[in-house]
Parts: sequence; C-alpha cells; structure tokens
Amino acid sequence: MPIQVNASRLLDDLHTLATFTEPNTPGWTRRFPSEAYLGGRQWLRRKLEAEGLVTSLDAAGNLFGRREGREKLPPLLTGSHTDTVMGAGRYDGMLGVLGGLEAARCLREAGIALRHPLCVVDYFAEEANDYAIACMGSLALVGQFNREWLIRHVQGLTLERAIMEGGGLPERLGPPLMTSGDVAAHLELHIEQGPILDQHQVTLGAVDGIYGICRARIVLRGKENHAGTWPMDFRHDALAAAAQLIVAIESIARSEPRSVGTVGKLDVSPNQGNVIPGGVILMAEMRHLDMAILDRMWAAFMEKAQAACAERGVTMEVITSTRMDSVVAPDWLREIVLNVCRALDPQTMIVSSGAGHDTSYMSLIAPAAMIFVPSIDGRSHAPEENTLPEHLARGVQALAEVLVEIDQKLDS
Repeated sequence: MPIQVNASRLLDDLHTLATFTEPNTPGWTRRFPSEAYLGGRQWLRRKLEAEGLVTSLDAAGNLFGRREGREKLPPLLTGSHTDTVMGAGRYDGMLGVLGGLEAARCLREAGIALRHPLCVVDYFAEEANDYAIACMGSLALVGQFNREWLIRHVQGLTLERAIMEGGGLPERLGPPLMTSGDVAAHLELHIEQGPILDQHQVTLGAVDGIYGICRARIVLRGKENHAGTWPMDFRHDALAAAAQLIVAIESIARSEPRSVGTVGKLDVSPNQGNVIPGGVILMAEMRHLDMAILDRMWAAFMEKAQAACAERGVTMEVITSTRMDSVVAPDWLREIVLNVCRALDPQTMIVSSGAGHDTSYMSLIAPAAMIFVPSIDGRSHAPEENTLPEHLARGVQALAEVLVEIDQKLDS
C-alpha cells in the first residue's frame, strides 16, 4: 500500500496538544517546567503507546517512542519538542513530534516494516527558558551539559529538581547518553518560522543546513550625569555607544548575503529620561551558514564596537561569548531529502535554518537533516503562527518517505 497521511488525525493531535496551556498566558504557552508542559508530555506518552510504540525517558528527560525494526541496527530518530516560548503558536516543535507519530502510523498502515528501529522523540526543554539553557535535552544527550547549571534556580525551584520532576535523572547528566554509532540518522520536520517558502508559494523546503551563531553579552560603562547640565563634548554616554554597536551589527549583516545580525536585548542604567546613561548591558549576535564568513563578520563587528567605545570614552567588556558551529547535512542525506520533496512538490526550495534546533546537537553523533513546511506570512513564536493543513500533511508525507529511503540506503 502507498503511504497515506491522515491529515484530520494529525490536526486533531496538534490541536489537542495545544489545549495544554499555562493559565493567563497569551497564545498556546507551554514552557519548561510548567504543569502544562509536563501534562502535555504525559498525554503524548499515552498517544505514543496507543500506536504500539514502547516509550522511555532518558536521564535528560527526553521522551522516546520506539518501534523495533526487522534487523538489529541503530535506530532512525525523528522528532522535535513540545515546549514553547511565551505567547506561542501551535506548530513550532509540535509538528516534528506529532508528525513523527503520524509518520509511524502511516508506515504501519501501509504495511512497511523498516529494517532499522524507528524512534519518535520529544526532546526535553528545547526553547530558551528562565534557566537560560536552550536545547537542554539534546545538549545533554550528546554530553554537553554542564553540571554547574543544576544549582540554578527560578522562584526557588532548582534546575536539578525541575529535571527530576520532568522524569530525568540529573545525577547522570554530564557524560553523553548517546555517542556516534548509537543513532543511524536523525530527521526533523519543522515549520520554517520565516517567510521564504510562503512568499514563493512552495510547500516544502529541503534544509541545506542550520546557521552557526556568534553571540556575546557585552557590558558598556560610561558616566552617569545630569542630562541638562553636561555639555555634549564632555559626555561618556554608554547608550550612545550602544547605538553605534547596533547600527554596526546591522550594517555588517546587510552587506553579507544570507547573514543576519541582531542586538535584541538592552538593559540601560539608570534608565531615566534626564540622566546620561552610565551603563548598558546588551546581547549581540550574528548568524551565517559559512563559519569562515561568520567569524570574519564577528571580527569586523568587534573592531567597530571597540572603536565606537573608544571614541566616546566608554569601556567595553565581553562578559559571555558563545560560538556555535553551523550544521550541514551529509551530501547523501541532503540528496535523499531533496529528491523526495521534489517528487511531492517540484518547486521545492533549498533553504537554510536561521533558527537553532535539536538537530544542531544530534548532528554531532549522527547524520542529520531537516524538512520545512511554510509558515503563513512567516509568523512564528506568536499566537498567529499558522500553516495550512494540506502543507502540514505534505510535510509528514515527505518525512515518512524520507525515513523509508534512509532505511534502504543505510547499511545496504
């Protein structure tokens, strides 16, 4: 039998999961470690088990639903996350998990038994949270969890306790829970979260890679003084220097195709209308698929930042700095994804992901790739986030067919 996606069943699952929301929050908010998030995962576990998948939680709290294959081989993993940002939509992350469940159903209903085991995964706490750790489950799975984070607390709840309440075993975190060879391949279905596919009226995107990120928390220190009495030539205005940094990062990013640069957070001190700002803390980041280009852009930004601060007599200190490598799928896997997607939609585009995903970390231990479906008007991380039902179903169709192709390609 051919693989046939039950779009109504998929939509029912997506809309039911969306009912697990935090009270008095906008949209469909389900953040780690809220009761809504934990309740949604309990519902999901029952859905996985109803399909006949054997469920388990690892020490990081990642939820797996496994169907054995015909042969004793490493599993194929497909999944994403069910936690959200504040004021979220219904599809970011959830489509990857529930689409994986629907793909497992479709393969069974079509009478297709894979050679490899198939695991549908709900990765623990993917979105940025109040503990300031994103992609927590996948990060811990590949051995990049820092045990010093466990003492962080939010409203009296330590991260250690929050992980325990989510079903994890924090005492086992630190060493990798999986290593290279434990996973045959990893595939993630996701909404694009941007406007490209929707603007081009294309239903599928074959993702060629996930952008690398350079990010820093920067402190600028000038001098607070009365805004009415201090002449302009005598000022050491930290906010004016920050403004130059913002313009610099935007200018550099605009000059390099397929790059982005943002200052998305500012803390100004003393933040009063009649006082010259004496201190600014800002978060700056740049993203690009090519790490050599990204490193060059970041160096140019830091040079301009230092010059802007020196010009105004403001000191600059980089408090924290992060450099995350870009992810590029192996050629053979990208070719499978592209060929399957173009068979379903000949207009399929090759696109990159500017957002980070659990795939970023899973690529460290296994061949990994992604499939995108359009976001209407490019909206995401907002209640207005939406994707047409037929596009959701087509994404799951592509996911299921790619899994079959990978199963036949590997170890053959």
